[in-house]
Amino acid sequence: VVNNFVVFSSLPYETWLEHSQFTKQLADNELADTLKLRESLFVVRERARNDMLAQRDRVDFTLRKRIYETQKGRNEIEWQQLKMRDEMDKVLKEIQTLEGALLAKTDALKLAETRLENRSYSQTRRDLVDKINCAKATYNALEEQQVQIDRDLANKCQSLMTDIRCLDLRARLKTGEFAGPASETDRNIQLTRMEQEIPPT
Repeated sequence: VVNNFVVFSSLPYETWLEHSQFTKQLADNELADTLKLRESLFVVRERARNDMLAQRDRVDFTLRKRIYETQKGRNEIEWQQLKMRDEMDKVLKEIQTLEGALLAKTDALKLAETRLENRSYSQTRRDLVDKINCAKATYNALEEQQVQIDRDLANKCQSLMTDIRCLDLRARLKTGEFAGPASETDRNIQLTRMEQEIPPT
């Protein structure tokens, strides 16, 4: 004797099956939505990562370019400094030559002329004194320019040292996920995302 006893609050099999399929469909829809959300988050994360890497590369390039230009400027200033010193040496020798000529002329006049009124400055002596004064003024101007060049050179060297230290510090920060690949081949593999397809060596 089979006892077909049905509980009062129970559901028929068809209703239970329909409800279970509906619940499974809801779960599948949620999984699909979650997958889409994960994919969109992955895209956003990768875009942000790529933007950060691109910005890092731009900053590094800008620093390297600035270092190059600063070195070029420093070399130019050093060349100007060398030329300026050569020019100053020439002017100093010219001053010494002119003063020697003036002294020789004065001594010769003292020996040759005895009368006071004849010892007054002649045109040649006045010209020599004018040339000496002009040469001294030129030398003083060159000296002032030399001081400015020395100051500019010190500033360029300081700027260059700061930029190089900054680039070194940035290189130390490239660790972990943001470390650059060891070689160009590794970099190309990473850029093309072929890591999983190439067997490890």
